[in-house]
Amino acid sequence: MRKDDMKDRRIALADCNNFFVSCERRVDTRLDGLPVVVLSGNDGCVISRSNEVKKMGVPMGAPYFKFEKMLAYNGVAVRSANHRLYQSISSEVMSLIKKYTDSQEIYSIDECFFNMGIAAISDPVEYCANLRTEIWKKCRIPVSIGIAPTKTLAKLGTEYAKKHRETNGVFWMDMLRYKDEKFMEQFPCRDVWGIGPRVANSLSLLGINNVAQFTARDDVWLKDKYGLPGLNTAWELRGFSVSPIVNARKPQKSIMVSRSFGEAITEFAQLSDALLSFTVSAASQLRRTGQAAGKIQVYVMTNRFGQDYYANAKEHIFSSPATLDSDFIRVALDLLRQIYIAGKQYKKCGVVLSNFTNTTMGAQMNLFADESEEKLKTLTATVDHLNNEGMSPVMKPAVLFEVPEDKKKWKSKSEFRTDEKELMKNTSLDGLRFQSHAEDF
Repeated sequence: MRKDDMKDRRIALADCNNFFVSCERRVDTRLDGLPVVVLSGNDGCVISRSNEVKKMGVPMGAPYFKFEKMLAYNGVAVRSANHRLYQSISSEVMSLIKKYTDSQEIYSIDECFFNMGIAAISDPVEYCANLRTEIWKKCRIPVSIGIAPTKTLAKLGTEYAKKHRETNGVFWMDMLRYKDEKFMEQFPCRDVWGIGPRVANSLSLLGINNVAQFTARDDVWLKDKYGLPGLNTAWELRGFSVSPIVNARKPQKSIMVSRSFGEAITEFAQLSDALLSFTVSAASQLRRTGQAAGKIQVYVMTNRFGQDYYANAKEHIFSSPATLDSDFIRVALDLLRQIYIAGKQYKKCGVVLSNFTNTTMGAQMNLFADESEEKLKTLTATVDHLNNEGMSPVMKPAVLFEVPEDKKKWKSKSEFRTDEKELMKNTSLDGLRFQSHAEDF
């Protein structure tokens, strides 16, 4: 073992390949080997592409209507996104990775950093290759793994593993590589985690186009030009860890639930039905995290490309943190009435909960609260438990039944979604929620 061996394999990153597409292939094996795309809400944009579709030149985020004929001509299978399914499969993958390490940081729905600086592991590449094989056998999801001394280099290593078949999906970005100027020249600045397109364009104007050129610049110049984040990125690319693995999941600072409607809405009843559905969903997510919200915001908007564009938002501060559906529903309706304008063709609305207070260790009781409020909280906890056990909510507030299901204009278009029962047949939900994350972001 080399002197710097342990340092050079401090962090590994597992990244699920074309994750949404891979999930669709798992539940429908007929898609194996076929070109596949997954579309966003309302089947608007391409949010995940198989490698075959990438080679066709279909860009990430491409509007579906612009490529519809081309995709059909090339026999591309199209699927509508099913985030509940993707969250479930992600949970399976992350749980399996956790068994292979003593420290894990789930970065997004399809990416996970984990500790590889374990002395008992003699060959980190072979170890990660075995992990990759087991994920495929048990979860049927292809994964690429990068090993490096820092998170930023691990991200580059993962991308290298994806693009070079000879790596067999695992690449170790050790000192012999990240100190090799010629080797690092192959990585454009815009592909580096922490730089992005805007900074990459700025660097390009200065003649800095790849990682080798970026890390060669003076620290004082980097900090003056791009601040501490730019300097930290350079240090990570040089092999000095600035951002260690965070073993615990960071608590959410806000919860937003929103959706673009399947068709424009003008009636208040339809708009309020959509908003209250989102509000109940947000409240359920809030309780699942063991928190209460001190603020709620409601917003609406029409088509931003229309001639009569309108958007507005209102918020409310609770006198004491709220968790119950009834508290949020009452306030959300009141806020909606304040911003609703009759005759407008609304295309989207949403609710945001924030100013969280942790309730896992108990909550401060209201001096004037009666027993009925505590009974309602107990009842709500029971309802949440029943809903979390099923594939869809079995109990919900009566106000959500006022508009019949077949009359809900706000429901998203999901023309290409696979049958829900078929999708969920081979998955096991555990209630975890992850940052929504398309494969190229």
